Amino acid sequence: MDEHLVVLPLSAAGFDRFVSAWLVRDSERDWTCVVDPGPARSWPTMREAVAVLGNSRVDLVLLTHVHIDHAGAAGLMVREYGARVAVSARGAPHLLDPARLWEGSVKTLGETAILFGEPVPVPQSHLVVDGPLPEGFSTLETPGHASHHRCYIREDEGGAVLFAGEAAGVYLEGESPFPCLRPATPPPFFFDTCLASLESLMKRRYAKVCYAHFGSCREAGDMLSFAKDQLLLWKDIALGRLRRGASPEDVEGFIEEALERDPFLAAWGNMEPAVREREGYYLRNSARGMMGAFAGASRG
Repeated sequence: MDEHLVVLPLSAAGFDRFVSAWLVRDSERDWTCVVDPGPARSWPTMREAVAVLGNSRVDLVLLTHVHIDHAGAAGLMVREYGARVAVSARGAPHLLDPARLWEGSVKTLGETAILFGEPVPVPQSHLVVDGPLPEGFSTLETPGHASHHRCYIREDEGGAVLFAGEAAGVYLEGESPFPCLRPATPPPFFFDTCLASLESLMKRRYAKVCYAHFGSCREAGDMLSFAKDQLLLWKDIALGRLRRGASPEDVEGFIEEALERDPFLAAWGNMEPAVREREGYYLRNSARGMMGAFAGASRG
């Protein structure tokens, strides 16, 4: 089996290399799997990739979580290929009827939700909810970025491959200096849950970690350790600011300190303006979640 990064560019500046999917192909069995097929708006690109890399078939879709930039095209995968869709029990209702998910996404993300597009429902008959996966694949529940988040692990002769979704944060392949990491901690964020999930991933070795945003890295153990270090640093920044009297809404102050102290954000000054604008949006959202997580703990 081989895994292929599928780049899913969107029609907004800075979104050329941010949203992606992973296509896993077994040529001997003529079998194709896609991890997080991306948003509905990028469907033409995803379909073209399946034609080129997947022999125009998708047997199984593996969803790390149901956010619209990851799972928006799942229903289209069913329509086009008759694919089955694997998802956690907590995420399944949002696939059957995505109306509330779409409404919440528009309320939270605004124009970015429109950029991703409205998701298409997945029929009950095509859902695989906590069911068995093909030989060589396993799951690990990793709540944190989302309460229903899970990761997928594929066993390989060269070592295990981890499809991390956003459980290990966001890695921006190609940004310099390496590595460029950002926690994916939108509100409401529960720090202990997220940290425990990351530590559960760190209990085994991987030959490679594949990120939803964006790219992959062979130094999987180091990358997971870096993600943990970054989470702990952000906790220290949030608690420190709150204990010094900052408001939980003081997101800009948090970001200013994070950019000074966090070595994994060192690429910020080298980013193209459009990429920095995009990252600024997500950085504020992650900072908002982190500050909110510790607002009560800072008192007394």
